Amino acid sequence: MAKKPPLTPEEVTELFAQLDDSGVIDPNRARRKTDRTIDPLSGDDPSGSKVDNAISRVAMAVIIGVLVIVLGMQVWYGVNRRLNTANLSDTVNPQTVSSALEGGVEWGNGFTQFPSTFTVNAADERSGVVEVSVVDTDSANELQLFSNSQIQAAALATNALLNDNINQVVYNVSAKLDENGNITHDRFLGLLPASGEERAIFTFIWTKYRSGESSNIDWELRIIGMDEDIAGRIQEQVNSVSSLIDTPGINQDDLDAQNEELELERNLMGSEQYLGGTAEKSLEDVLPEE
Repeated sequence: MAKKPPLTPEEVTELFAQLDDSGVIDPNRARRKTDRTIDPLSGDDPSGSKVDNAISRVAMAVIIGVLVIVLGMQVWYGVNRRLNTANLSDTVNPQTVSSALEGGVEWGNGFTQFPSTFTVNAADERSGVVEVSVVDTDSANELQLFSNSQIQAAALATNALLNDNINQVVYNVSAKLDENGNITHDRFLGLLPASGEERAIFTFIWTKYRSGESSNIDWELRIIGMDEDIAGRIQEQVNSVSSLIDTPGINQDDLDAQNEELELERNLMGSEQYLGGTAEKSLEDVLPEE
């Protein structure tokens, strides 16, 4: 009887792989074991766990959620800016002016924010005057204070004077000075606030004039209250010899004269500003009798 050739190592391994726990050959055992073989190049978890997929989905949801929140905040901020501007040009009262100063105003292609410390002194469509006072603690020197305040006053005046019932915008600017008279400002993102004595620096007065004989509307800017010391420092900082002083300081005569001019302009207004045509009143009709 011929002997069978000995089994190769591979055949021995395959044979024993077919044995079950009782030692009986089960041909399906090797096939089931082969079905559970894990491909080492596969990205699947050998244990069959799906935790990594869950983590990936959660991370993606968090990223998308953050992007949606940021986009929503930008949209809300832009809408709020436009509402502030629209409310100020349509309706002027202490609430709308305070909202505009707090949230900033949009004019043209720009956007202007105001100092966080402010007071609405007057905002009445019946008198036609808007007056606010701000305390600037962001500007580091007189030149920065002057340029920033000029832009802020122009932004507020541009929006307020678009209201047909507003004829004058007064923007009072104050700052905090140290013992040497230098302007102090907030440091380290406001963690160290400006210190010193609060002092009025200058006032921007924007006035709107309507001509009864034409459709022209004139806007005039006056800067008052700037003393020699402040003007000298600004001139030194810009290396200019031009004078920046309109009047040597704020006094009651200046304010009275400005109010008289505004009252005279109001008295000259008639129905022609709404209906057009020739002026109903002349300058002689409204001038006070001597």
